[in-house]
Amino acid sequence: MKLIVPSPAKVNLALWVKGKRRDGYHDIVTVLHTINLFDYLYFSPSNRFELTIEGNESLPLGNSNLIVKAAKLFKETTGINPTVKVHLKKEIPVGAGLGGGSSNAAATLRGLNKLYGEPLSEEELQQLAGRLGSDVPFFVRGGLAVAWGKGELIRHYNPVSFRILLINPGFSCSTAEVYQKLPDIKRSVTVEDAEKLIISPLISGRFRELEEQMENDLEKSESPCVKKVLEIKEELAKHGIKTLMSGSGSSLFAIAEGREFDLTPLKRRGWWYKFLSAI
Repeated sequence: MKLIVPSPAKVNLALWVKGKRRDGYHDIVTVLHTINLFDYLYFSPSNRFELTIEGNESLPLGNSNLIVKAAKLFKETTGINPTVKVHLKKEIPVGAGLGGGSSNAAATLRGLNKLYGEPLSEEELQQLAGRLGSDVPFFVRGGLAVAWGKGELIRHYNPVSFRILLINPGFSCSTAEVYQKLPDIKRSVTVEDAEKLIISPLISGRFRELEEQMENDLEKSESPCVKKVLEIKEELAKHGIKTLMSGSGSSLFAIAEGREFDLTPLKRRGWWYKFLSAI
C-alpha cells in the first residue's frame, strides 16, 4: 500500500514568553495556524524502515532525524515494526520558524497510524508527538490553535482562511540559540488573553485589529540571527510591509488580506517570498 501525507508549515500569529522553567525550557503562550506550504511524505512498501530526502541534502538520515525518531516511537508504542520506505520531498525552508521538522514528525505518526489500521487515537498520537518536540502535537491536527506550557498543551479552533505574505531571507536560525539568548521575560498572558487578542479578531475577520495585536517575544532575543531578521523587518516597514517573525525565525510574514504591497525591496534583495493562505 502506498500513501502520500502532506506536511504543512505554520506561522505563529503571536508568541508570548511567560518565563523560564526549572527544566530549562520556557513557558509560552502562542497562537499557531497551518499554511498551504507543504513538505510531502511518500510511504511505500519495503522490507525495513528507510528514509530518503529530496530537496535538502543537508538533512540527516539517521537517528537524529525526527521522522526516524517518530517511526521508532510508533514501533515502541504499538509493537508494530514499520517496514516502509518514507521519501520526504522538502519544500519548507529549514531553520525558518515554520515548523517543518515538527510537521514531518507528526505526518510520520499519522501516516504510519493510517497504514497499520489506526491502532492509536488522535489523543494518543498527540501524547506521542509531545515526546518528539514541543511543536509536534499541534501538527497532529493542524489548523488554528493556542498552545501553552512548552507548546505541548493545545486548544484547537475552527481554521480561518486568510492570505499572508511569507518572506524567507535565505538563512537559518537555531531555535536553541534564540531561546538561550533571550533576556529574562515574565509575561502574565493567559490562553484567554490569546483568545481575546488574536483568535477573536481573526475569526471575526477584523484583520487590522489582529495586525495591531500580533507580537513575538522571541524578537527580543540577542541572537545574531534574530538581529539580522529585525534589520529586514525594519527595511520592509519602510515600504509599508508590517511583518512579524514566525517562531524563532528566520521567516517573516505579513497579513495580506485586503492589502496591496510594494514588493520592490523583496525583488531587489532576492529574498524568497510567496503569497499563501492559512488552512
